[in-house]
Amino acid sequence: MLFERNTLQPAAQRHLGSPVAGLRHLGSHACRNVNHAEAGRRSQHATANAIDVAGFVLQDRREVQLAQGWSGAPAEAAFLRAVRDGACRWFNGVFGPDYNAAHRDHFHLDMGPWRSCR
Repeated sequence: MLFERNTLQPAAQRHLGSPVAGLRHLGSHACRNVNHAEAGRRSQHATANAIDVAGFVLQDRREVQLAQGWSGAPAEAAFLRAVRDGACRWFNGVFGPDYNAAHRDHFHLDMGPWRSCR
């Protein structure tokens, strides 16, 4: 995958000195509206066109979770920001902890029709 090869793995090596071996996610498919609203447009999760990534497992077995790492150790925070910024090149929708409270503990990545990187 282009994101993994060109953004994720280089950021992990540069900031953490170990490649990413896996990720922790909160799911992809959930038939619901945006922000779980009663009415409105469907979320990209409704068609499994999005994934929420909560953290990364490194090859050396360390874990970097967004909930702690975003404002945590400098190397982890730099890695997560590099991943978020780089994801904007590959995904149409990228939302993270700086976007709003609903995304405080994960990255939302989607291939929807609107481009937004926050």
